[in-house]
Amino acid sequence: MDSFNTALNCGAFLLPWNAVMLALGILTAVIVTEILVKKRGMYKDLALDVCIVGIPCGIVGGRLFAALSGKVAFASIFDITRTGMNLPGALLFAAIGILIYLRVKKTDRGAALDVLMPGAFFGLAVGRWSDFFLCDGLGPVAGSGVPKFFPLVTFTNAYFADRQTVAYAVFFLDFLICLALGVTALILLKKKLQPGKTARITIVLYLFAAFIVEWLRDGEARQIVFGELRFNQIVWFAELLLAIVLLFVFGKHKAAGADENSAADAPEIGHETGEEPEAESGESEA
Repeated sequence: MDSFNTALNCGAFLLPWNAVMLALGILTAVIVTEILVKKRGMYKDLALDVCIVGIPCGIVGGRLFAALSGKVAFASIFDITRTGMNLPGALLFAAIGILIYLRVKKTDRGAALDVLMPGAFFGLAVGRWSDFFLCDGLGPVAGSGVPKFFPLVTFTNAYFADRQTVAYAVFFLDFLICLALGVTALILLKKKLQPGKTARITIVLYLFAAFIVEWLRDGEARQIVFGELRFNQIVWFAELLLAIVLLFVFGKHKAAGADENSAADAPEIGHETGEEPEAESGESEA
């Protein structure tokens, strides 16, 4: 198993494949965002600054929620030699950090989030392949009589001992969902919707899909804590409700306020200019 996840082994230096895929995911997000930022003439260092803020926040959130779920001991939260991350916690803290940064920077949050979405989802799609090398993010073990070919099934930790135990590759479904949402975000950006609407649509779709897909996972990722609900599902559902409130309700209030302000600022015909409204052609001829 260790050799399967090893990309480079130079004595004391060991580079695992899952770390490579995570790094490639971040790089993908930065490159895509840089291209979109340049095309739209936005703040040129937006992608880099978001990474500087979002990655540390994501690590803290991922480790904290991993401890809350029981995957990591609280005493080992900041022990980087121990593995264990929680994706919903990492994304939640990264999002909070990015929103605070955009507010401090006084950047249009709606427009900035819209531009960040395609890169974020493409980056997540690439990063999901880290689960392939960790043999994580899997569904139930594939039984006899089931077609056993990749990407329907993939390796489990037990496979490297018995050479036969494989499980359904749920992480590959995650990959397809993120890829589809990245394309969807690009299409919505081209439609020039109200600022923030692309982010609202794609974020809610992702959180809903993540909540459903969690039911397909098995093994350690299940962590059933309430009936048939798992820890991650509860977190995904809470984030979904939060996204609906913050992105839809507050977004609508902001849009309504903008419309009222624009209507109030519009000059009344014939008053600010001091001119009388033009008479209709029939009256002027008379």
